[in-house]
Amino acid sequence: MITKQFKLITSFLVAILIFSSCNYSKKQSETSNEIASNKETTRPNIIFVFADDWGYGDLGVYGNTEVQTPFLDKMASEGTRYTQFHVTSGVCSPSRSSVLTGHFPARHSVHAHFAGNEVNTRRNMPNYLNDSLPVYLPKLMQEAGYKTAHFGKWHLGGGGKPHGDPTAPEPKEYGYDETRVWNGNGPTWKGDKKWPTTRYMDKDTLWVQSSSRIVVDETIDFIKRNKGKQPIFVNLWLKDPHTPLWPSDEQKEPFNELSPNKETYYAVLKDADYHVGRLLTYLTEAGLDENTLIVFTSDNGPANYGPSKEAGSTAGLKGRKVDVFQGGVVVPLIVKWKNHVDKNVVDSTSVLSTVDLLPTFAKLANIEVPVNYSIDGENIASIFENKKIERIKPLFWEWRFPKEDSNHWAEGAVRMGDWKLLFNDKIEKVELYNIANDPFEKNDKASTNPKIVMELKNTWKNWKKELPS
Repeated sequence: MITKQFKLITSFLVAILIFSSCNYSKKQSETSNEIASNKETTRPNIIFVFADDWGYGDLGVYGNTEVQTPFLDKMASEGTRYTQFHVTSGVCSPSRSSVLTGHFPARHSVHAHFAGNEVNTRRNMPNYLNDSLPVYLPKLMQEAGYKTAHFGKWHLGGGGKPHGDPTAPEPKEYGYDETRVWNGNGPTWKGDKKWPTTRYMDKDTLWVQSSSRIVVDETIDFIKRNKGKQPIFVNLWLKDPHTPLWPSDEQKEPFNELSPNKETYYAVLKDADYHVGRLLTYLTEAGLDENTLIVFTSDNGPANYGPSKEAGSTAGLKGRKVDVFQGGVVVPLIVKWKNHVDKNVVDSTSVLSTVDLLPTFAKLANIEVPVNYSIDGENIASIFENKKIERIKPLFWEWRFPKEDSNHWAEGAVRMGDWKLLFNDKIEKVELYNIANDPFEKNDKASTNPKIVMELKNTWKNWKKELPS
């Protein structure tokens, strides 16, 4: 009897121990998962929206009174906008190359936009962005556990004849899990439907009218499929408002009383604004905005041809697309990250650049960039803690193909601190501006500041020695 009772008690105790052990293991596993989850939430999703030829003054929040951009204006009211954000070139491909490499474009001989191979050769350019570097921004993010995607414009090589090399690497080769692009090789669209291979698209009217909608649709779908699994990094690169511009009658309707150029251009801006707004709304409704940094900017200033010539705005900044004056290289920058970035703030003192994005996004993702990879930009992640930046490194611009008019004589520029020096190819003609006091570059100070001119000349010459011949 005692033996039977002893066996029953022993069995009961063993069962309790097993249950307790399993429960402890479960709790320990849950705790580990919670720790891992908490670690993951410290790394934000990052969505980088890069418009095409969108001028500094093409947003209501940057002073435009003729076209309403309510969704991007609302993004600015819920975040911070900057007035001294620079791209690294007044044209497309060089500007975009800096996002991927963290380098000024001249380091890789990207002096102008990638065109047909004969044109590239004449310009002493490769046919596509160097694909053998040890570091690219998307590859860094991918290796750190981010799910990466590039949707929209590429223009770093490829895109179909006659203007792109069919042998150029697809964007995936630079570190993306998913891509669907134009001005690049690989999957794209025909009209507003997905297409499996490269196309030359500039004559596709339906695609032109639909580009902002379909690329935002693709981005939202990507986020829906991947949210909660791992952090997300998306380059969402719009076509608009780059030519060709063929808005539908419905898109133009709000602007029928304006000139044909303004009607066309503003219709495109408003459509792009609306679809970026759809993305912002989705992030909020999906509960993702608290751990998603979204950045909006443009690749260069407004064009000096087509509808943009009349309607595109620099808000008074000198020069336009192509120029190394402010109107060509200063663009809007709006950042939103709920509970991180202060709301409705304007930062007019931090001097920032696209060349800073690689080290900055890497910092936010807890990525160590290889020490032997020299970055031209600076880590500006502290702006997401609402701190001003005191820039240390200089900014450089070049344009080797000047036109015969007053705004295009400058073939190079360098900025250190508040001072910006512009010059021709032989550095015989120079202009010097204190940008903090004179953002519109109206008062040339070269004759009264010879020491500063000489210092900036030497800075430029020393930098040029580092570049390919």
